[in-house]
Amino acid sequence: MAKSFMIAITGGSGSGKTTLARALHGRFGPDKSVLVTEDNYYRPRAFYGPAALKMSHAELEVTFNFDDPAGKDMEHLRSDIEALRRGETIEQPVYNFPTHDRLHGEVKRIEARPVVIIEGIHVLSDVSFAPLFDLTVFVDAPDDLRLIRRIRRDEAERGRSAESVIQQYLSFVRAAHTRFIEPAKHICDIVVACEEAPPDSEAAQDGDSVDRLVAPVWTQLQKLGVA
Repeated sequence: MAKSFMIAITGGSGSGKTTLARALHGRFGPDKSVLVTEDNYYRPRAFYGPAALKMSHAELEVTFNFDDPAGKDMEHLRSDIEALRRGETIEQPVYNFPTHDRLHGEVKRIEARPVVIIEGIHVLSDVSFAPLFDLTVFVDAPDDLRLIRRIRRDEAERGRSAESVIQQYLSFVRAAHTRFIEPAKHICDIVVACEEAPPDSEAAQDGDSVDRLVAPVWTQLQKLGVA
C-alpha cells in the first residue's frame, strides 16, 4: 500500500478532539480511513512497581499523574505511527480504564488506510512527532467546559464520582495541560474552537455543532486533495 496521509488531532482532555476525530473517520468511511486512539498506549500498572498492582482505582488516580506523557509508551506510539505512515499493519495494545491497566495478551490489529487519524492529548507534546503528520489539528475549548465534559464522561463511561474527577483535575490535569498539551496549539496547522455547551451525558450529539467543528478541517483536506 502507498504511504498514508497522516492526521494528528490533539487538545486538552474534554476539548472535543475525540468528537472531531470520530466525525472525520465517519466522513471518510472505514475503507478509506482508520482511527487510532493514543489512550491505548498508557503503560501497564506493573510499570509503576509492585505496590501499584495492589492499589485501588482511586489510589492510583491520586498517586500517579496520568496526564503526563511519561505515563504512556510514546516510543511505541511513534513506532506505530511510522509503520502506519508506510502503509503497514500494527498490533496496538488495549488499555482498560476501569482497571487502569492493559488487557494482558490482547492487541488490536490495525491495518493502514489511505487516511490515518491519530487522536490524543499527547500526540504532539513532543514536537519531534509533528513531522510524522501531513496535517495537525488542535481542538481548543475553555477550561470550564473541558472540566464539565470530563466529569460527565468519566461518570458515564468510567464509573467515577464527580468529586474524584475534580480532585484529579486540581492535582494533575490542570498543570499538565499547561505544560504538555497547550503548547501544541502553537505548532498545529489548524486550531478549531469547540465552545458548544456540553450536553447532558444521555443527550444525543448535536449534529450541527459537530458539522461546525469538522468544517474548517474538511475544507483544508479538500484543498489538499484528500477529501
